[in-house]
Amino acid sequence: MHLGLSALLDFYRQHQADDALVLGTIIATEGSTYRKPGAMMLIAADNSYCGLISGGCLEADLAAQAKGVFKDGTTRQVCYDMSHGEDFAWGLGLGCDGVIHLMLQRLDRENRFGFLETLEQAWKAKSNGLLSLVTSSDDTHHQTGSFALHCGDELSTGDTLLINGLHSAERRRVSGGHDMSRRYWHDDIETADGKVQVLMIPIMPPPSVLVCGAGHDAVPVARLANEMGWNCLIADHRPGFARTDRFPANCDIRVLQPTELKDSITLEKLDAVVLMTHHLGHDRQYLSQVVEAGVPYIGLLGPRARRDRLLREIGAENVHVYGPAGLNIGAEMPESIALAIIAEIHAFLNRRDGSMLTSSGE
Repeated sequence: MHLGLSALLDFYRQHQADDALVLGTIIATEGSTYRKPGAMMLIAADNSYCGLISGGCLEADLAAQAKGVFKDGTTRQVCYDMSHGEDFAWGLGLGCDGVIHLMLQRLDRENRFGFLETLEQAWKAKSNGLLSLVTSSDDTHHQTGSFALHCGDELSTGDTLLINGLHSAERRRVSGGHDMSRRYWHDDIETADGKVQVLMIPIMPPPSVLVCGAGHDAVPVARLANEMGWNCLIADHRPGFARTDRFPANCDIRVLQPTELKDSITLEKLDAVVLMTHHLGHDRQYLSQVVEAGVPYIGLLGPRARRDRLLREIGAENVHVYGPAGLNIGAEMPESIALAIIAEIHAFLNRRDGSMLTSSGE
């Protein structure tokens, strides 16, 4: 589940000198809505904000709603019901025909902005985790807005009951690997003094994608991966191509020989590799190393016959490699080919088949 956490954490860093921020979280939806439970936005006292909980229609109103939360610190819940005609209640004309339930809570600097500090540490460590938000409670010891974030024994913060109780049983759902198809779920906790309803949100770092080959057609692949917020590495043996000025600033550029790949990059931590050197021998060397490492998604440019030949030559005929890489969208130019490849990786990580929504019934 992509929560846009990179942008939220950037916003958090920019406002660390503020006394408080307000976190808006979708806690439930009904019918058709732009975002689903777990989607978040951060709001500053100056009315600036980051994060989408709708198509851009509700955010300004939520920023206005946040003023009361800034003032008294009381966690509030807001409901936007777009299921009645032309959304007269809000005058927004959203036309989504759904209902969105949100929770607004104040995160104070004196309390390390709730779970944000720990979340940033987990993000830097590329650690998977589980965030729990109490959305309803009749237990005064665990009030609405309480939270727990568990990202390993050394990266935990929040409500002790949630960390030691619920998380110990549930965190195995989100441990290991990168699976963007993991979705939120709700749980009820019986405590000694009542009942607590909790929204469980898997937290995972952005996917890591390696592009082998830094030719002209690798540039739009890296650009789109960067736009998606993914970690993108570029490897090529040619210094004239593997240059930082040719790729987005966030990309990790490595000049190395194909045989040096596994010694220079921790391949086991990658989620996807795209081989696009346009050189049979180089692709063979790269392919043998990423297959051995068990990278989940391997994409290879070129026809099926080329793919099958390479797999035979490295003795990996039974390994599934996406070749030709990319969805069938009629791509010919580098930009459209890049779009097809990134879309296929996105579908793979979400465990989708990349079919058209109009025919998928969703």
